[in-house]
Amino acid sequence: MDPLEDGWPVSSLEAEGMDPARLAELERKFEAGEYPAPDSLLIARNGKLVYERYWNGFRRDTPHDLRSATKSVTSMLTGVALEQKLLPGVDAPILPLLSRYAPFQNEDERKGRLTLRHLLEMRTGLACNDWQQDSPGQEERMYDSRDWVKFILDLPMAEEPGQSSAYCTGGVVVLGALVEDAAGMSFPEFSRRHLFEPLGITHFEWEEADGGRTDTGGHLRLRPRDFAKLGQVMLDGGRWQGQQLIPEDWVRESTVGRHPLGDSKYGYLWWVNTFGIGDTPVDAWFARGNGGQYVFVFPSQSLVAVFTGSLYNEPESALAVELCGRFVLTSALRK
Repeated sequence: MDPLEDGWPVSSLEAEGMDPARLAELERKFEAGEYPAPDSLLIARNGKLVYERYWNGFRRDTPHDLRSATKSVTSMLTGVALEQKLLPGVDAPILPLLSRYAPFQNEDERKGRLTLRHLLEMRTGLACNDWQQDSPGQEERMYDSRDWVKFILDLPMAEEPGQSSAYCTGGVVVLGALVEDAAGMSFPEFSRRHLFEPLGITHFEWEEADGGRTDTGGHLRLRPRDFAKLGQVMLDGGRWQGQQLIPEDWVRESTVGRHPLGDSKYGYLWWVNTFGIGDTPVDAWFARGNGGQYVFVFPSQSLVAVFTGSLYNEPESALAVELCGRFVLTSALRK
């Protein structure tokens, strides 16, 4: 491991109690074509970077499109905005804060009960489900609209907010707009001041959302070493090298899986699940995005693992979950 002037202390797998043979075996399987190699795999344990490899032409300084893992970064920054009292609270109705978009189509009293918490938990009640191609608010339809926030706010209601979970990228774009308006600055600038600059992250790119907003639901580009820093901040209760960046109670609230969504439970834009490694259950929370973008946080193991990939819309997009369990966690759990 090479020390760089980016804030990461470095160590070795052996020094931090991990079995290098498991990672060597994984590398051999990549070379043999048994698994498609990710674009990167990085591991931090005990606050130190202990493993860093790149494949497929990617390098340490190549920013990677994080796709929907971006949503978890948006959650972190929403916690900052709430801590600064820029937003009135997670249970505050959002429509009064977005009056610039009024009048809203498909008027419905249930829409008036939509709160920040519903956006954070993917429980908006809006007719928006990215996993259903015919859903009125499906993300591809939003991308084709001229104003993404207006498009989402104009959707019909499918049910009462909070009734059930449905994965809706557009709701996270609305959340980003709320933070922008409350902070009086663009979301990229807010992220620079309150998260990236304190972390020493200088290479980051947010995409614009049509309508003059920021795509806070996807496509943030970060270097994998910087992506790993975000996982370390979450592991350390919102701190980076002693500096509190994200409120500790927000980290705690964000990583409680209160409701099922897909194959996991969901917190505030963070996925929550338990890995079964032999007879040992290991709790985890993680950010994930299409193509194989993951940052896994294993609090009991003081462990953070980052995968990036380019397997967009492929079944192997989720392969990192298996590889993290079979090779990374087993390396950490060596007797």
